[in-house]
Amino acid sequence: MYLKEFYIDLPYIVDDENIESIMTKQKCEYNEATKLDYALNWKWKRRSFSLETRCITAMYERLLGKYKTKDCWKVLIECVENITDERIVNHSGVCSVPIQFSLNDFSEKNELEKKKTTLRLLMEGIEKLVLCNNWDIDPFREIALQIEELEYVNEWTWKKDVESPNKKYIAKVICHHNVESMNIFLSILQPDGTQVLLEKVISEQPDEFAYAEHLGELTWVSDFEVALINKTGTEKFSVTLEH
Repeated sequence: MYLKEFYIDLPYIVDDENIESIMTKQKCEYNEATKLDYALNWKWKRRSFSLETRCITAMYERLLGKYKTKDCWKVLIECVENITDERIVNHSGVCSVPIQFSLNDFSEKNELEKKKTTLRLLMEGIEKLVLCNNWDIDPFREIALQIEELEYVNEWTWKKDVESPNKKYIAKVICHHNVESMNIFLSILQPDGTQVLLEKVISEQPDEFAYAEHLGELTWVSDFEVALINKTGTEKFSVTLEH
């Protein structure tokens, strides 16, 4: 089995005061009140936190590749204000690790600080898991060091470069995965590597399920126009060189 996914989560914590208030106002039972509380007061927090931390967890996955393990394919860091159970739980290969965390403090940070906090939370969880499973910590620390050396900038090129029909230019898709967005650029270069055009064509949620649909095919429409076509062929984003 290979460890290849990392995720930072904000588990739902029951607020008894909210539940009692909902039960009184809605005249409903505890279970229904809990579902309403989650939908109204927690779901959006959890989703927002997931999106804001995905930049670094995705970068970590990409740089690490696959790490062979006995029974773990995913690390799930569960961020809670108070840890009531220190145990690391392995459920069908998903290893859940509790880490103490304050959402209010995180929300007040700027983009770079959020990236640094995300990496710290990730490494705290990994170090606990490494100790529990007797893994080698060095490969994980090396990836963290790489991220620091890259100044937490998660940029990568999608698939291969595409040469223009007249052989004068090369086009590529460059993805900038940020805390609040995934920005997708079309870049055109000369054969010697000199960039002659870089233009942002898409800004999407920083989540694979949101932006992956845009990455269908990169193709030259003419000698001077290149287009990124989505997976269903229903959208085209193009840039054109002046000539």
